[in-house]
Amino acid sequence: MAHDAATLTCKDVVELVTEFLGDTLDPAERVRIEQHLLVCPPCTLHLSQMRATIEFSSMLRSDSATIEPNQELVARLRERSRK
Repeated sequence: MAHDAATLTCKDVVELVTEFLGDTLDPAERVRIEQHLLVCPPCTLHLSQMRATIEFSSMLRSDSATIEPNQELVARLRERSRK
């Protein structure tokens, strides 16, 4: 990868977005991405979408949601399976 923001491509940003959001990039690489984001609306949008995806997926943890079966539906399905 090149070493200045002008040569950082959108592909580079997409490949590094997980590390960027996880704050695991080295500081110089993080600065390069931040500089690219200042001048690239599509990458800024991509970053926002990734943040939203991470936030929403964290809400889907199985321990936080309980699914109660519809007892009437279960009874009807059992009845049909007996026929």
